[in-house]
Amino acid sequence: MRRGSLFLLVVISALQLISAGDDPVVHNVQGIVGGSVKMRCELEHPHIVNRLYFQKTVKGDEIFINGFYPRSPLTLREEYKDRTIVNQTELSMEMSELSPNDEGEYTCIIFFNSDSPIKKKFHLTVTANYSVPVITRQGCGSDPADHNCVIGCSSSGGYPRSNVTWGVVGADMSSLLTSEGDPVFTQDRDSQLWNVSHVVMLNCSRMLNITCSVRGVVSHALSVCDIPATPDIITPIASVVLLLVPITLIVIAMIKCRRRQPSAELSTDAELASLKSGWMNTAKHTLSENLT
Repeated sequence: MRRGSLFLLVVISALQLISAGDDPVVHNVQGIVGGSVKMRCELEHPHIVNRLYFQKTVKGDEIFINGFYPRSPLTLREEYKDRTIVNQTELSMEMSELSPNDEGEYTCIIFFNSDSPIKKKFHLTVTANYSVPVITRQGCGSDPADHNCVIGCSSSGGYPRSNVTWGVVGADMSSLLTSEGDPVFTQDRDSQLWNVSHVVMLNCSRMLNITCSVRGVVSHALSVCDIPATPDIITPIASVVLLLVPITLIVIAMIKCRRRQPSAELSTDAELASLKSGWMNTAKHTLSENLT
């Protein structure tokens, strides 16, 4: 009876020790495509670490990534050999040149000389920023009766796959939509990055300032459905007026010039007559003095 109780106590203690060694918390780690992340297996109390393994869960299987074991060298997969570094002092692993394929669940297993190993779990999320979306328009003319305004938005090089979000200044986008196509997604086979495009049709009854965004990256605002305004009518009228003004001034000047011309001729004739009369009087006076 004593032996049975002792054996049961040992089993229970061993199970408690093993379960206590596993950290139930999953530590979230985030990285960006092309960047690097560090997974650190921090211990609450100092221990003498015998060896350390980092592994990844892929479709239920555990794949060895990197680690250290003083007694023998570890064989690494080619895909991790040049871009993973293990720090024995920090009990950490740094992974660089991240790609979407690196996303997933990782486990850090710490072995000691006497105690059971401790496991710490990590969940790695990898993202990539999309390019600034580009908006295109077609049929968004200047006629208020034109209800056939087609707007397109496209962005590329992002991860994970994300939809296009539309926005309009001072209005509800959903109330303006007359039809909406399905987003088109394409994924690069090598980089695993996504491209997305989306086309909608709007009610073009008034001027709108449209934007679109993909995963928080917002496009420049685009003005569509431009309605003809008064300046469009005033401009040709103003051009005609500006052309007529100098012509009118020239005509007025010519008329005034013609009115002044006869007076000048009369004035000149009077002056000539006065000079002629004075000359005649002088001549007569001189002649009479000579005769006397």
